[in-house]
Amino acid sequence: MLVCGACERELPEDSYSEDQRGMRQSNRRCGECVAAGNQLVLMKKGRTRSEEDDCPICSLPLPPDGHHSMFKACCVKRVCTGCILAAEKRGISDCPFCRTPTPDGVEQALTMIQKRVDAGDPMAMCTLGFGYRHGQHGLDEDETRAVELYERAAELGANEAHSQLGLLYYTGAGVERDTAKAIRHWEEAAVKGCVQARHNLGFLEERAGNYDLALQHFLIATKLGSEPSLKRVKDLYKDGIATKADYAEALRGYQSAVEEMRSPGRDEALALGFGKVGSL
Repeated sequence: MLVCGACERELPEDSYSEDQRGMRQSNRRCGECVAAGNQLVLMKKGRTRSEEDDCPICSLPLPPDGHHSMFKACCVKRVCTGCILAAEKRGISDCPFCRTPTPDGVEQALTMIQKRVDAGDPMAMCTLGFGYRHGQHGLDEDETRAVELYERAAELGANEAHSQLGLLYYTGAGVERDTAKAIRHWEEAAVKGCVQARHNLGFLEERAGNYDLALQHFLIATKLGSEPSLKRVKDLYKDGIATKADYAEALRGYQSAVEEMRSPGRDEALALGFGKVGSL
């Protein structure tokens, strides 16, 4: 018995073509779903950004590349530069979200983050995990500790944790390399709207020669604001794999996502030189 990735029914093996039987569950479709043109669940879900990706003040989605926002250690929120600029105009120098004074140095910032980790905050765990993973923010590089923190955050449902664990398992950093686990983590994040995880799935399918699936992933990621995915669709179009209509769809989707992420405040902040990834 095999589970169909479209209708999610458990069906006998003879319900699938030979090619479909060889695919992993998330990509597999039974003969009935193939004939009806039913989409995979993996392609139906995750077409909108997660609330994790929104600025907590203006509620507009943040750019996937991390630019135009600053991380606040006090509340482990990423606030867009438009809202930070608006707060500064009102004379607010503390965190514009929780009003906590700006930490006095990295050590105090880490204390704040650790306090949130102890309280069970999954985003604080991701932040601390990233610090250990890359040896940043005054932390010694410790990939094992990073994995532990990401796994705790993933259990609590953090998309970022699943995305980072996928990367760690794919590269074998701090864990035994396991592409199957990497895919499972990326799929878990992608169906909840994680842009990077969706792009990574497209990358894997492209490398495996599954161009139709790769294109579907890239188109979804493009409509969520992924510039790297837009570039991949363009390359697939140049190679004759994607159609002109596919590329036009990607361009429209990307532009729509960019417009959704814009605001007068963010535009003004960018003009004034705001726009790089914020630190602790």
